[in-house]
Amino acid sequence: MKNTLIAITALLISSCTNGKHADFEKNTEAAKAYIKLHEQEDYEAMLDYIHDDIQWQMPGYGMGMEDKEGVKAAILGYQSAFENMSFKADYWLPGVSQETGLADGSTRVYGTWNSTHSLTGKEVSLNAYHTYDFKDGQIIGGGDWFDLGGMMNVLMPPSLNEGNLIGIHTLTVNLNKGSKMDDFINYFKSSFVPNYENAYPGMSVRLVEGIRGAEKGSLGLIWTIDSDKTRDMYWNNDGTASELNQEIAVKLESVNAELAEIGSWTSVYTDWKVH
Repeated sequence: MKNTLIAITALLISSCTNGKHADFEKNTEAAKAYIKLHEQEDYEAMLDYIHDDIQWQMPGYGMGMEDKEGVKAAILGYQSAFENMSFKADYWLPGVSQETGLADGSTRVYGTWNSTHSLTGKEVSLNAYHTYDFKDGQIIGGGDWFDLGGMMNVLMPPSLNEGNLIGIHTLTVNLNKGSKMDDFINYFKSSFVPNYENAYPGMSVRLVEGIRGAEKGSLGLIWTIDSDKTRDMYWNNDGTASELNQEIAVKLESVNAELAEIGSWTSVYTDWKVH
């Protein structure tokens, strides 16, 4: 018995001193397989790797953490916006516990994504850092770190060009008891806008406030769509939501539910086309 305890202790000391947890290699292979499925745009197979309780750090400014539905929406967004995706890893490293600073079986990778932007045909080369925490053999935490905003600005500059579509919405806001307009505005800016922009590649949205004229004091939304082709991805000819749009709406239910705790809104709008 004494010899057994000594052997176990020696094994534990060895696993700590070499900087790697016993599960590091296994989890790294799982993360590599997950990335390979993303390259292949095999959305359904990727879901087998995602834990129901996942909390994932999104790369967009102000986006914060997302749950499983948010991760699924992000995957669909990337796979609809890019083709020929491939990831070249520079190196994989063991992750450590935030509490102890010791290796915990998590894994992280530095590398480069290469792809083709579906709408513009532009080639993309994006430096990235990803982390993966595991529980019961599935990814339960981690995140993506790369310059999402910078990439999208290069692919689709914010300036208006011929063929762009603009939707100008004037909002009527009904606040719940105890909520303030600042709460509504802050949530729109910090959560609604970045989540919707991430979910709808080829579209951008901004919250605006009327400062002069007929709508002075009103809030509005300005949607910009890069082309008819992008609009037709999300809406049918009769104005109803496409199948893709309906899938995205399900992924955004948590965002809308949090907004509903603050208040509700309706809008009147006009769509414009740039000549």
